[in-house]
Amino acid sequence: MGEKTFLLDPNLCLGCRACQMACAANRGLAPGVFLRRVKEVELRRKGQWVKYFLSSACHQCQNPECVRLCPEKALRKRKDGIVILDAGKCSGCGVCLQGCPFEAPVRDPETGRVLKCDFCYERVDEGLVPFCVEACPVNALRLIELSDEREENPEWVRRLPGVENVQLTHPSIRYYPLREGRQVRRHWEARKAGTKRGEE
Repeated sequence: MGEKTFLLDPNLCLGCRACQMACAANRGLAPGVFLRRVKEVELRRKGQWVKYFLSSACHQCQNPECVRLCPEKALRKRKDGIVILDAGKCSGCGVCLQGCPFEAPVRDPETGRVLKCDFCYERVDEGLVPFCVEACPVNALRLIELSDEREENPEWVRRLPGVENVQLTHPSIRYYPLREGRQVRRHWEARKAGTKRGEE
C-alpha cells in the first residue's frame, strides 16, 4: 500500500475557496476556523511579479513532528500515510501547534482541544475522496498515492516558489510546477505598499 497525499496544480486553482468551505462545512467547524486555507502567494520571478493561489492543509508528513511531540500520543500516522488525531486523548496542551511548520493543527475555540485535517480518512476508506477534493470545480486538488518515488510523475515537485522549504518533516504533498497560464498572473507594476512578496 502506498502513502496517500494531496496533489495541487496551482496553474488551475481559481482561489475560489470551495475546498476551504467544503472542509469547514462538512467538519462542522466554528466560524472562522479552517483546516484547509487558501492564500495568495506573490513573488518576483525572472524579473516579473508572479501571483498564484495556494490551497494548504495538513501535509501528511513522512516524519510528522506533531506525532513525535504529542505527550498524550493522540496523533498517529497510519500505514497509508494519513496522520490522524484521537480527539478523546487530546488534552489541548498545544505542543503540536508549536511543532508543525505548516500551522496545520488549530485549536477548537469551543473545546480548547486541537483539530487537524485527517484527509477525511473515513471517506477514503470507503473509496471516496476528501471533501476538499470533491468540491474543487476545476480539479486543481487531487488525491494521489505514492507507491514508489521512482515511479512518480516526473512533472511533480515537492515545493513551489515562495513556499517554505521544510525538509525536516518530509511533507508528502506534491505539486505541479508553475507555468504560463491564465491562473498564474505576471505583474509588471511596482510593489504595492504593505503587500508581502518574496524573491526568487
